[in-house]
Amino acid sequence: MIIDSHAHVLPEVLPSFLEGPRRVARFWMKPVAASLHHAQTMMRHLPVRVREALDEVGGLAPLPGLALESTIADLIQKLDEHHVDQVLVLAQPPLIANDLVFEAHQRDPRIRPVVNLPKGTADIAGALRDAKDRGAVAVKIHGAAEGEGPDSLRYQALVSAADSLALPVIIHTGCMHSHLLYRSPEHGRAQAFEPWFKRHPGVRFVLAHMNFHEPLVAMDLMERYPNVYADTSWQPAESIGEAVRRVGDDRILFGTDWPFVGDNYRVALGRIEEAVAISVLHREQADRILGLNAVRLFMLS
Repeated sequence: MIIDSHAHVLPEVLPSFLEGPRRVARFWMKPVAASLHHAQTMMRHLPVRVREALDEVGGLAPLPGLALESTIADLIQKLDEHHVDQVLVLAQPPLIANDLVFEAHQRDPRIRPVVNLPKGTADIAGALRDAKDRGAVAVKIHGAAEGEGPDSLRYQALVSAADSLALPVIIHTGCMHSHLLYRSPEHGRAQAFEPWFKRHPGVRFVLAHMNFHEPLVAMDLMERYPNVYADTSWQPAESIGEAVRRVGDDRILFGTDWPFVGDNYRVALGRIEEAVAISVLHREQADRILGLNAVRLFMLS
């Protein structure tokens, strides 16, 4: 079983007659995408100022790939190609509207919606209840993109509503200094959300991307709080294995962050298989990470 706990879709804006050229371009982009994924895991070892400067430039890296694969149809093709059983697709209004992820779910039930309630939502509790009734399996919070920190009253109301509805909360974590992508990159630091984990012990929090450049911080938090999970997107085999060594395998979720950069499924699945090959994961642990943990956490059928 394979369940991707972190993906996105974008609106379809290109005319259908470009599908042939897009397919060809995707094939030729594979080596470029693979090199970008490899570079991302190496950047964390650079001096902070150098890494921050590269982050600003790296904010441009996803753009070409998004023109080649990012739509609902592209995602369905990837699910078929890689035999993925289900995928959580996360909204990020206004670019990725909640209605778009619900449309994706209607087109293919393997796609499970994760909503992100935008600023200005009048009745947060009611809106989240309606979203759950429509099939939402979690709620996403992205302070770095939205320019709000963990002391936001809106976020506090959203977490409280999620608590009452037994919905997991997926938090964007990882401080990537790209002001092209994020209004406030510092609001992505996982440690800033520690008060939430204390205040809401009944809420299952997922640290998206395992805190990106700083996965050890995510592992520290997971050791302290049994209600904190993390996904594997953007993490190499060594980090995945270290997370399992420190906190066990039951709170690690497979994630790809498709479609950013491109070829995410091949790279992300390859890293799990690499972790098994180098013996930092047993096959049974890999199976739990790839899908069984997500079934339990998000109550998937």
